[in-house]
Order: sequence, then structure tokens, then C-alpha cells
Amino acid sequence: MLSMPLDETVPSPVLRALAACAVDAPPEDLARLSRDSDPRVRHAAVRHPALSPRAMLEAARFADAPTCEMLGENPALPVGVVRLLASHLADEVRLVAARHPRLDLTTLERLAEDRCALVRAVAEAALTRRLRGLATA
Repeated sequence: MLSMPLDETVPSPVLRALAACAVDAPPEDLARLSRDSDPRVRHAAVRHPALSPRAMLEAARFADAPTCEMLGENPALPVGVVRLLASHLADEVRLVAARHPRLDLTTLERLAEDRCALVRAVAEAALTRRLRGLATA
């Protein structure tokens, strides 16, 4: 564990990003780093599975589109946060939401009718895979 403050008092964004990638990074430090001014730090923090659900929700609501896109790659995202990302204005964020394994079928069906052709295609493929899996279960 690093023994330095994990906020912007650490002058190097690279060190802060490395701290956000640490396997044992505490959720409270990750929450702080998810609001960092440097995008590399924010992106590392929001992708960390130990980020708290509250910090994930805050990032989904208030972060820029690239940070939300990185958040969508977090395997620990709660279903509600994935749903929120699925309604984002940016196509790239809806695309990553369509790929998320926790996205519910109802929201996936909605994305299969998205205005963006790529989001539609990814959602349709994911929906087909899931429905095929349900039929064989």
C-alpha cells in the first residue's frame, strides 16, 4: 500500500493513476481519485472494481463522456448505473453499456432500437446471445 495522500497534493498525475490501479486501493481514495482533474487518474479510478457504488453513480451522473465510457468497463457496476449509462447522450457511452454483462434485457431491447447504428448492432447481438442462452437453460 502506498503511504502517500491519494489526492491532487501528489504532484504527479502518473503516480495518482498508479495509486488508482493498486489492487488494494481503498474505496474512499478511489472515490476522491474518480473526481481528479487529470483524465488518466479519473479513468483508472472509475475502472477499479473496489470503487464504491455511490462513487460510480456520481461519476455516471456528472463525469464527462470519456470518463463515463471508462466507467462502463468496470465489471462491478451495479445494474442501475449501467442503465444510467445506457441513457447517456454520447454514443460511445451507450455502446459500452450495451456490452456490459449486467445490463438488463429491457434496457438492452431499448438499445437495440438506438439512434446510433453501432449501438443498435451491438445491443442486438448481445440480446440474441442472451436469449439463446435463456432458451438452452
